[in-house]
Amino acid sequence: MKTPKQINIFIVEDNKIFTTALKADIESTFSKMPIKLHSFETGETCMLKFNQIRPQVVVLDYHLDSKFKDAANGLKILDLIKKENPETNVIMLTSNDNLEVAIKSLKHGASDYVVKTETQFLKINYSLSNIFKIMKSKNEIKKYKNIAQFFIWFFAIQFALAVTSVIYTLVK
Repeated sequence: MKTPKQINIFIVEDNKIFTTALKADIESTFSKMPIKLHSFETGETCMLKFNQIRPQVVVLDYHLDSKFKDAANGLKILDLIKKENPETNVIMLTSNDNLEVAIKSLKHGASDYVVKTETQFLKINYSLSNIFKIMKSKNEIKKYKNIAQFFIWFFAIQFALAVTSVIYTLVK
C-alpha cells in the first residue's frame, strides 16, 4: 500500500499560547494523518519558508500586527501566499466577528474564515477536514485523468499501427 504524502500546515499566529493549543488540538484530531505543523509569529517569517516547504494549508491570523506593530496583517500575507501558490488553502482567523473582513478574506482567496470563539478549534478542524477531502478528491481526479490519457494514447497508437498495416498491405 502506498504511504500517504505528508501534509504541511503553517500556523501563522502572534499569540504563542493560542498557537501551542491549536497545534496540540490539530495533532490530536488528525493523529492518524501524516501532518507536519510549522508555526510562525509573523507573516514575513512564514513567507521566508513558504517556497521551501510549500504548505498545502495555512491557518492565518488576520491581526498579525497586534504584537509586532510593523508586521503585515493577514490580508497582505494572504495575497502573498496566493501569488506564490494559488493552490494553497488558507483558513483566515480573527478575534472579531466582522462581516467586511470575512468578505475581504474570501474575495482574496481564503478557503474559510473562522472567528476565535469557544468553538474555534472545532471549526478549524472541521475546515481542515473539508480541505483534506477536497485535496483527496483532486488527487483522485488527477489519477483517473492520467489513466484516461494513457488509454487514449494506447488506442491511438493501436489505431495508427492498424492503419499503417492496412496501407502497407494495400501498397504491396
